[in-house]
Amino acid sequence: MEVSVATGKQKSKRKERKDEFRREYLSRSGKDGKYAQNGPARKASAQEPVASAKDAKLGSAEENNSYNDKPKSGRKKQEIYYPDTKMRKRYQITVIAPLYLDELVRGESVTFRDKVPEKAAPGLAFYQGVKLAADSLRRAGANLEIVIRDAGSFSESPDMLILNRKMDSTDLIIGAVEQHDIPVLATYARKKRINFISALTNYDGWVKDNQYFTMLQPTLKSHCEFIIDDLSEKYAGQNVLLLYRTTSLADDNAALYMLNDLYSEVTFRKLQCNSMPDKELLATALDTTKPNIVVVSIQDPAYADSILSTLSESYPNLHFEIYGMPGWKVMPSLRKPNSYSNLTINITYPFNFEQKGNETISVVTDLFAREFGGVPGEMVWRGYETMMWYGTLQKDYGTIFNNDYTDLSGAPFTKFRIKPRWDRNGSLLYLENKHIYLSTYQGGVHVTK
Repeated sequence: MEVSVATGKQKSKRKERKDEFRREYLSRSGKDGKYAQNGPARKASAQEPVASAKDAKLGSAEENNSYNDKPKSGRKKQEIYYPDTKMRKRYQITVIAPLYLDELVRGESVTFRDKVPEKAAPGLAFYQGVKLAADSLRRAGANLEIVIRDAGSFSESPDMLILNRKMDSTDLIIGAVEQHDIPVLATYARKKRINFISALTNYDGWVKDNQYFTMLQPTLKSHCEFIIDDLSEKYAGQNVLLLYRTTSLADDNAALYMLNDLYSEVTFRKLQCNSMPDKELLATALDTTKPNIVVVSIQDPAYADSILSTLSESYPNLHFEIYGMPGWKVMPSLRKPNSYSNLTINITYPFNFEQKGNETISVVTDLFAREFGGVPGEMVWRGYETMMWYGTLQKDYGTIFNNDYTDLSGAPFTKFRIKPRWDRNGSLLYLENKHIYLSTYQGGVHVTK
């Protein structure tokens, strides 16, 4: 189908703290008692293994060692070069999303079946947001041809689009695609020297040496880095309880990212939660004389919610400062009145679509109601924001806008921070949005944004 239409404050300090910690470590050589294994400021030199690596080995899950922003000693990060941008009178942007139109549309008509399949809902919502943004860009004078491709159809899968040369004229690819499509599109974009924006998943497809591949969804490691930064700023030198699970690869990796972070200023105590912990087990790790800081590196919202319930009910007179994973935002208990009154729950998230007083949100909400009916969900906002920002970048800077990623004038909600991701040898992997927000809930009330 073709449609043509005309917080990161802590993160910004991370590099400064890295340099400071490196100098401090070299001066002390790790001999100070403060720098004992798993200590709050124990830092390893570039030639030395992480001091807590053995202690941090939680399970058999394999850590992705390519996710390391610090290259080995003596190795500089590679230079990133882009070709000259091309300014055109009209730009073509290909948007690929799983719409499953073959299952939704009868014959040549555009009449949808009675119920949209669950698998098609995210892609359709993303498309709706893209369309609203395309209309806004057209009214603002942008001359863009936006081509919609249905990744849910075999004939329009990324492999077939490339094989049949359906994207040879495109200047930009935006993909709300599944994991298996990521390396295919990233490889094509690198070959053609055009940008591919992954808008849906934080899966990188093991892409390497590709300055044309950008992930808008921060990696799990980036979320863990943000949590470490926040803990280090607020609770430096204190003990933090880590509730972890080794039965899930993602959970195991999250715990490893926490424990192996070279720039942490807190000390982790660990409690394995492969099975649901009871009050007696929790008592072995808690300090019942004062508030406890707890990181729960478990992705599954339902399982994590059960742990929070156990903490709250078992120790009603004890306060807990909880740090959780980005997927927790769907927990109903976070917004249930008077729930978990003795827990302050902090959750990281990458996109900011719930801003009170934002005029754009009100305008788009009204436009969505008139055109599609109902209230826009997250995927609508993600489609809208992605198209608005990248359509504006393309219009203002041409085919290669990568050197102008700091221009957020076209991004209506999220303060994106696109940065290179390096491997441990200083070689480029890809580009990633590193801007992350922190939401705090207590007693069923959203207290910060």
